[in-house]
Amino acid sequence: MPGIYLHIPFCEKKCIYCDFYSITNKSNIDQFINALKNEILLFLKANPEIDRKIETIYVGGGTPSLLEPKHIAEVVEIIYNNFDLSSLGEFTIECNPGTDFIRKLPEYKSIGINRISIGVQSLNESELKFLGRIHTSNEAIRSIESALDFFENVSVDIIFSIPNQTEKSLLNTLKYLLEFDLKHISAYSLIYEEGTPLFNQLQKGKVFPKNENEDYELYRTIQSFLLNRGFEQYEVSNYAKQGFKSLHNLGYWQHKEYYGFGPSAHSFYQSKRVWNVRNLKQYLAFLQNHHLPIEGSEILDEEKKMLEKIMLGLRSEGICLQKFKEDFDVDIQSELNEVLQEWIALGFAKIENGFLKLTPNGYFVCDKLTVDLTEKVESCIKIKDYQT
Repeated sequence: MPGIYLHIPFCEKKCIYCDFYSITNKSNIDQFINALKNEILLFLKANPEIDRKIETIYVGGGTPSLLEPKHIAEVVEIIYNNFDLSSLGEFTIECNPGTDFIRKLPEYKSIGINRISIGVQSLNESELKFLGRIHTSNEAIRSIESALDFFENVSVDIIFSIPNQTEKSLLNTLKYLLEFDLKHISAYSLIYEEGTPLFNQLQKGKVFPKNENEDYELYRTIQSFLLNRGFEQYEVSNYAKQGFKSLHNLGYWQHKEYYGFGPSAHSFYQSKRVWNVRNLKQYLAFLQNHHLPIEGSEILDEEKKMLEKIMLGLRSEGICLQKFKEDFDVDIQSELNEVLQEWIALGFAKIENGFLKLTPNGYFVCDKLTVDLTEKVESCIKIKDYQT
């Protein structure tokens, strides 16, 4: 079943590392909400044959918790009236501890939201200041406490490899977080994305990133700490208690369909990838003229589907070898056995219940392994084509 993603572009302040589309001018929220509702209806009119039975809804951004619950309720009403939500398993909203979302928690629950994702990032004040976060560690702690009063399924995001971050400061954050009954933790290495203020500081020599060995040590610190405390690593950056994996994100990694609404949102359905304009003014103009705000699209051919299956499978719960053989006529286990045995010997991978899966060590070098396997599979296909 597909998922729905709603992109809310508004932020109180732009974090220095963030390259997601967001703006700090909140003057036209009402106009945006009306446009978002119209986009959903226009999308359904243009695609009457799509699967309307929805498994997950995810409200991301930006900072969705800046919106009043009435705004979210308006959009949710459109979704409830036009999709089949009888099998809805997860409804997530991202929350920033620096916004006053605590008072909104009861209304979130009444809307149907059942999962809260809190952007904590760190509980170290100097690290929060470096990242440009608008909250303090005390506000983050109060946010977690309050969310857990209303919701069982609470997730937090943290960032590691922050300049001047130490193993001790990282462990302090982790230890404090685990004093709460959290069900899910996402841990992302700080990325210096081109076009962000952080990248500009890097170019000017004002910040000095961790080297690969330092990044690995901090990654392993998180991994070891969480795996020894009842969490399962089910994706490169994600850890969950049993029964609390992110269903929405699993949908992405399992190559399921999803419908994205809002500026910069992406969709994937009927083997087609579609993305919206990355500008609120343009987005509003499209919808005022009763046009979908599409910037571009592409049809995934068999080769692109295969490459995505490899990439998404390796970074998450693995590649089903039999299904891969049926879909792409490549028997990875027999035709590329030498590669697999090398990975297994290095402790990077394992074959379990018919799936090729990366180990905790393998996750850290997932990008390299993905390139390696992709090249080998493409070479195998070229040889077969030549022989025929």
